[in-house]
Amino acid sequence: MFCRFAAATAVASALVAIADLVVVVVVPVPLEGFAPILALWCMLPLVWGLWAMVAPRAWVPERLPVWGTILGVLAGALAMFALNLPSRMAGVAVPVGYRAVGLVLLIFFYYLLWMLVRSGYRALAE
Repeated sequence: MFCRFAAATAVASALVAIADLVVVVVVPVPLEGFAPILALWCMLPLVWGLWAMVAPRAWVPERLPVWGTILGVLAGALAMFALNLPSRMAGVAVPVGYRAVGLVLLIFFYYLLWMLVRSGYRALAE
């Protein structure tokens, strides 16, 4: 179970570092609109590690990308619709259709990242 946690937190930690670098380089100095997402990014490695630990035993390691996609659906729906992070970050209302497209892209992105988690798990399990 620790291998699952370690693999997921390693990938999520690298993702947080890359995302932080992009925000620092791309976003102009006042980051008020990005405060909610920055707070969520800090929690990402822990959430991913715990999510990997509660994955059904039969799903590990082959279906870890699908398991991570389920997390992507939950996190994306929360971010796009419940918290409306795109509108908060942009400072203007973002139409629901654009947020739905963002959710689909986020789900696909989570699937790809959880393929890395699966690879990391296999490497650690050896």
